[in-house]
Amino acid sequence: MGGVSRRARAGAVALAGAAFLGGCGGAPSTSSGDGDRSGESGGRPDIGRAEVVEALARGWFPGRAGDIAVIPDPLAIITYGGESNRYMHGGPWSFDSDLPLLLHGPGAFRPGVYGAPASHQDVGATVTELLGLPPWPGATGRPLSEAFTNGDETERPRLVAVLVLDALRSDYLERRANLLPNLSRLAEQSARFANARVDYLPTNTSTAHSTIATATDPAVHGIVGNGLYDRRTGESKLAYEGATPYNLMALTFADRWSVATRGRAEIIAQAGTDYPAVALAGHGACILGGNPPWMAYYDSGSGAWRTNEDCYRLPPAVAELHFGPRLDAVGRTWMGHELDSFGEARRSSHFSAFEGEAAVALIEGSAFGEDDIADLFLANLKSTDYVSHKYGPFSPEMDATLAELDGWLGRIVAALEAKAGPGRLALIVTADHGMPDAPASAELWVTYDDVTAWLNGQLDPDGPGVVEYYEGSENQMFLDHERLETLGLAPDDIARTLEASPVVGFAITADEVRQAVSARR
Repeated sequence: MGGVSRRARAGAVALAGAAFLGGCGGAPSTSSGDGDRSGESGGRPDIGRAEVVEALARGWFPGRAGDIAVIPDPLAIITYGGESNRYMHGGPWSFDSDLPLLLHGPGAFRPGVYGAPASHQDVGATVTELLGLPPWPGATGRPLSEAFTNGDETERPRLVAVLVLDALRSDYLERRANLLPNLSRLAEQSARFANARVDYLPTNTSTAHSTIATATDPAVHGIVGNGLYDRRTGESKLAYEGATPYNLMALTFADRWSVATRGRAEIIAQAGTDYPAVALAGHGACILGGNPPWMAYYDSGSGAWRTNEDCYRLPPAVAELHFGPRLDAVGRTWMGHELDSFGEARRSSHFSAFEGEAAVALIEGSAFGEDDIADLFLANLKSTDYVSHKYGPFSPEMDATLAELDGWLGRIVAALEAKAGPGRLALIVTADHGMPDAPASAELWVTYDDVTAWLNGQLDPDGPGVVEYYEGSENQMFLDHERLETLGLAPDDIARTLEASPVVGFAITADEVRQAVSARR
C-alpha cells in the first residue's frame, strides 16, 4: 500500500464495464509532441503514501473535504467529458507539482541557483518580507531570504510584482527553452529555486493562487479547490463564486498592505478568469476596514474585462479593451481550430496576446512608482492552461502559445522595470500547477463519471450507488453514508476498491488524513 503506483497489481485488475474504455473520447491524442510519460514511473519515485497523506493534510479544511481523496495514477488521467479538458492536473506527481520559481531584481535578489526547498507559501512570505510587513501567526511559508541582497532598507522595492504563468511546467525551461528566450534569460538573471514544488493537494488554480496570496496552507485559508461541494444543499459551486472572496478564510498580503498603507498603495490584480483574480486581489472592500484595489478578470461570455464592483475597482486602462477586435484582425480560425466564441478563443495563442496587451496597458496606465510607497502588480496569465487542458502540454498548439506568452512576458517585464526605476523592481515568476501528458492507452484516460459508474457497479450494481458526488481536479469523492450503512460498507472498503483500479494511484480516506492533521499539531 505504500508504493507509488502499484503497476503490477493494477495491471492484473481489469476495469469492468465499457464506461472505462476510452471514456474521455477515444484514443490518446496524436498531437502530444515529445511529452513522454514512459519515464515517469510514478511521476516522482520518492512520492509514497505518507507524503501524499501529508500533502492532503495541508489541504484539509473541515466541511470542505470529501470522504476519499482519489489521486489519479501518474500514468492515467481522470477528467471531465468533452474536448475542452481532456488533460487534467491535480495530483502530486512531478508534472503537476514541480514549479518554476524565479526571483528577479538586482536591487532585491542575488542571481544564482538555490537548492533549498521552496513552495507557494514561501512566495507569499517573501512578498510579505519585501513589503516590510510583520509575519502573521497563521503563515506557514518562509521568506526566501537566502536570495535577498540584504541592502539598505531605505531601498526597499518600489514595485513588487508576482506573475503566475498558469500550467507552466517546470521542465519547459529545459524542454522548450528554444520557445522561451525571454523566460530563459530571466532565469539566468534571477535567483532560481530549483527544488520548488507544490507541497499540498490538490494542485489547481484557485488553491494555488490563494496559497501564494496568503502565505499559508489551504488548511488555513480554506480554498481547497476550484469548486466546493456543499453536503447540506447537494450543490457544488466555485470557491470564488460570482467573483466574491467570502470563502477565503485568511487575509492576503494585498489586504494587509492596503490596510498598512491606508489604501495609498497602488494594487492591481489581473487574471484570465475570475477566481485567480479574486485570490490575488484579496478581500478588498468586502471585509471590514478593507479598501478596494484595482482588479480585472477576463469574462469569457462578453470578451471584455470585468470586476466585482462590491469589492474592487475596474482599472480604466482595460475598461474598454475587448477581445473581439483582435480576433477580427487575426481571424476566427487558429491552427485548424474554429474559435466560435469568446470562451473557445481562450484556447489559442491569441488569448496570450490579449492577456499580455492588457497587462502592459495596466502597468503603463498605473500610478506605480509615483511615491515611496511600494506598489503591487499581481497577475495570472492563463492562456497556457486553457490550451494545455485541451491539446496537451507538448502539442503544437501549446508550443505556439508558449512562444506568444514569452514574447509578451518580455514586454511585461520591460514595462514593470520602466515604472519601478533602476534597481527598484522585485519580480517573482512562478506557476500554479503543471499538466500531464497523454496516457499510453485509452483505458487509462477516463472521466469522473466513468469512475463513479465503475465503482457503483462494483459495490452496488442493483442499487442507487455509493457515490454522492465526485468531480473536478479537487479529487474529492463524497459518499452516500446511508447507502454505505445499508450495504454494510465503510469508506475504507471504498478506498481499497478504488485502489484496485489501474487509473487510481491512491485512495485516501478522510480518517487517514485527519490522523495526519492531528499528528502535525
